[in-house]
Amino acid sequence: MFGRRLFNAAVMVLVTAMPAAAQSLADIARQEEVRRASAQKAVRTLSNADLDPSAIVSHAAEVPGEPSCYMSKSTGRCVTAGEMVTTSVDGVVTKENAPLEPTWRRDAEEIRSQIEGTHKSMATLEAVIADGRRSPGDRKAAEKTLAGTRQALASLERRWEKLEREAANQHIPRVWIEPIPALTKNQPGQ
Repeated sequence: MFGRRLFNAAVMVLVTAMPAAAQSLADIARQEEVRRASAQKAVRTLSNADLDPSAIVSHAAEVPGEPSCYMSKSTGRCVTAGEMVTTSVDGVVTKENAPLEPTWRRDAEEIRSQIEGTHKSMATLEAVIADGRRSPGDRKAAEKTLAGTRQALASLERRWEKLEREAANQHIPRVWIEPIPALTKNQPGQ
């Protein structure tokens, strides 16, 4: 009995709400129609195809001459147009070096992961050395291991630098060896 009353009440609410919703929807549509009518029309956009070529006047004195050099991002210096083209062509992946991409990526990842692992080991050893609760023997052993780990890191960084030089000499795209790991000699204060 109670459920039936609840159902009847819900139906009554829906029936009375429908005309109000329909009325407000109609009002909204009329308002939008008025807004569109009063809105400014789009401004016409011109392209080169719309221009009359005879209307374009160019004086030789107004046209700037070709620059004597171009700033090269890769070399960081001003280069001639010919040098710029040569550098651009050299960086293009060719049939000769394209099959080598997986090898370059694998070698770079191997050295990069070894460098990252060595950095983590060094941080752990430095924490042991700094921990005053550790025995003097443990801290002394950690210092000795840290010295060897630093030498290993220096060796890995030399391997990375060699990889970068070889990649540049063989015109291997830099993205094949990226991301470049953080090297200690490039860090401030090291």
